[in-house]
Amino acid sequence: MKLQDKITVITGAGKGIGRAAALAAAREGATIVAVARTQADLDETVAMIQADGGRAISLSRDLTCGEEVCSLVDTVLEKFGRIDILVNNAGGYPKEIYEGREHQAIRLWEWSEGQWDQIIRTNLRIPFLCMKHILPVMIRQGSGKVVSVSSRMGRIASQMGAYAVAKGGIVTMTKTAAIQTKEYGIQVNAVAPGIVDTPGQRVYNHSVGQDDVKMGSAEDVANAIVYLLCDAPDVMTGQCIDLFTTT
Repeated sequence: MKLQDKITVITGAGKGIGRAAALAAAREGATIVAVARTQADLDETVAMIQADGGRAISLSRDLTCGEEVCSLVDTVLEKFGRIDILVNNAGGYPKEIYEGREHQAIRLWEWSEGQWDQIIRTNLRIPFLCMKHILPVMIRQGSGKVVSVSSRMGRIASQMGAYAVAKGGIVTMTKTAAIQTKEYGIQVNAVAPGIVDTPGQRVYNHSVGQDDVKMGSAEDVANAIVYLLCDAPDVMTGQCIDLFTTT
């Protein structure tokens, strides 16, 4: 129970990696604040945690909106008085971006401005806003841990355009935040998984004709996140752990 009573905000916790991370952190004793847009998904996550003997609440928020992130922080502080951990997991690659395309690689000059902005907003603005409003809380406390979910696509030259750019931005933002918060006793790290078996990934795989692609598990990513929260040495900050890298 290495995270006993740690107030842990996990974004995108309604399914996939976020849900797996919430379950894994709860098993280590964390009190989970599960955040996503869809309340029904959050209800399932909370029910699973509680059935496993853990503690969790849910907060439905649109995290692309700064006011709603502020509301999230205010609600958590009102209820618990502190925020010990932030897991930045919310993001994605909406299916309307790649529907009806003959190839999955959208070349830079083929992206519309609206598509580009949508991906950056979903995958880079959300973790920025969450860190913007939660890091000051941790600074006042003199402690805290942040783990953000990047992607293999953000670590290598990739055909996925804005998504790869956003996920690469998470790695750089992680290093920047680590440098700027180290003196306050805060650790900021990231994980960069390859293709992970999640509901959204399966939809994408089918749409682009790669149903048989080999995938890692959300639980393995969650275990890496929990390692960074529980067992990573204090000096380990500003790092990104690569997962499922076979090429």
